[in-house]
Amino acid sequence: MIKPLFDLIPNHPGIFISIIEDENFECVNELVQYSSSIKASLHVKSLSDKNYPESLHVDRFSFEQNRYNNHAVQYDFIFLCANIDDRNDILEIANKIYRILKNAGHVFVLSPKSFTCKLTQTLEESNFVALNTIDLNSQFDVVSAKKMHGWMRV
Repeated sequence: MIKPLFDLIPNHPGIFISIIEDENFECVNELVQYSSSIKASLHVKSLSDKNYPESLHVDRFSFEQNRYNNHAVQYDFIFLCANIDDRNDILEIANKIYRILKNAGHVFVLSPKSFTCKLTQTLEESNFVALNTIDLNSQFDVVSAKKMHGWMRV
């Protein structure tokens, strides 16, 4: 599902990538193969009890936790493949994602088409820039956004 986005990731070894995934999406396997091919570090943050290969760095995750990263790792790319459209704390989630991105880092959020406008506004409120909407299929868009040089603390 997210394979078309891989063209946006440079082929530089040492890139840190994170994916936040729930039970409704199966994006990790594609990302595992791609991360391995470019020698990137991949951290999976799981919102469900899925079984992942033991070779992956998988952390149990919840949107309510105080920090979204472990060991002060900051990511070049974050994929958010989870249903957040019915949550009341979307701005807080966006702020926490902003904090764990490196300067000039990208976030890609899978969004139901009916939620894309609200998500875009929320990301703007969290100081993300260069927002783009990518038409993924008939049901989903991908909203991409970038953190630019820590202009503002969130």
